[in-house]
Amino acid sequence: MATEASPTVDRDRTVETFHRVYYDADDTTWKQTFWLGVTVRKCALDLWTYQEILAETRPDLVVETGTYLGGSALYLASICDLLGHGKIVTIDISAPPGRPRHRRITYLQGSSVDPDIVVRIEQRARRAKRVMVILDSNHSREHVLQELEAYAPLVTPGCYLVVEDTNVNGHPVLPEHGPGPMEAVTAFLETTDAFEVDRSREKLLLTFNPSGYLRRR
Repeated sequence: MATEASPTVDRDRTVETFHRVYYDADDTTWKQTFWLGVTVRKCALDLWTYQEILAETRPDLVVETGTYLGGSALYLASICDLLGHGKIVTIDISAPPGRPRHRRITYLQGSSVDPDIVVRIEQRARRAKRVMVILDSNHSREHVLQELEAYAPLVTPGCYLVVEDTNVNGHPVLPEHGPGPMEAVTAFLETTDAFEVDRSREKLLLTFNPSGYLRRR
């Protein structure tokens, strides 16, 4: 007996459609995602990818720009607790009350591209053998490029520089955003061969950071 063939699935189109639905339903998805009761405004699949990266690369120091309520810093610190290794330094222009306290987390207040902040991070990085950086503050192309220029040199070979929210400006969400992280990554990679886009970090299909997982060669 003949059976009806299953329709061919256009994987890329399916992923893009789900990405839009997931992102646009922000009141019930990523804006309402929590780690130990603290808001973490990230895609849960990217959080899983961070866990894999931390377990594989074992950074001594993770630098995060863009703290907000501290949920992602707490998540990273929790994974470091499980691994028994690593500290987090997170930077934001504001310091809202109630952010989680954790022995592995240091909060710095100021612009991530303020020379004084950059110097303080550089000093910490010099005391670490392995350094990872996550950029998640102002999402304009110009600001992200400034962050890349400041923090890329701190990332150690084999570790990661993650540029978050490369999905905005139509990649595939928020087409009205204007040049942002994706455009900054493109411009940055035209100036250096020290980093490569690690597509294997997009294996879970949905990521808010397409082309944003940069591995230092």
